[in-house]
Amino acid sequence: MNLILIAPPAAGKGTLASMLTSKYGLVSISAGELLRGVDPTTELGKQIRDIQSRRELVNDEITNQLMRERLMKDDIKNGFILDGYPRHMPQVDATEKICSDLNLKIDYAVLLNVDYEMALKRTLGREICPKCKKTYNSLTGVNAPLKEGMCDDCGIELTKRNDDNEETFKKGFAMFIENCTPVIEYYRNKGILIELNANGSADDTMREFENIIRK
Repeated sequence: MNLILIAPPAAGKGTLASMLTSKYGLVSISAGELLRGVDPTTELGKQIRDIQSRRELVNDEITNQLMRERLMKDDIKNGFILDGYPRHMPQVDATEKICSDLNLKIDYAVLLNVDYEMALKRTLGREICPKCKKTYNSLTGVNAPLKEGMCDDCGIELTKRNDDNEETFKKGFAMFIENCTPVIEYYRNKGILIELNANGSADDTMREFENIIRK
């Protein structure tokens, strides 16, 4: 089973990818991780770091080539998840070309639908333990810490990510709508789009996915 995950910020894409990987033995492939995995001492690595330091997106030519090389590895034979790729139509075209060349097939494009307000609460309320990396959220009431601002397990102060603010969230959500709406429609017209309600728990989302593919 080969999947594409499509989701706005704070929809729980990473969590679902992890659950799918554990349940079905799929390999999760993140475009961001591929870029970060390039040796920073190489010319390509230096180029990528320079682009990212300016908070710009790495051009599609580089990303597409890294994705092609990753999909040529043997570990994807039991299935894979594309996480965060393709993010716009030129990358959809590249994905189609790569899959055609490598004799691969995308079985489902999985869209996580989450309400704007819920996603914003998840973003603004997210706190992380710097030691065990456990994530809490006091605004949504899911995994709220027993003691405000403190990790239940480690007893140390929780931290927040620098980009977990309303301005960054609004930009990210707007960019998702602009870039991914044509992508969503493409896979809907192709007949392989699965839409999931991601407003609840990750377990609820996973159950909905499994119910759909069993039909």
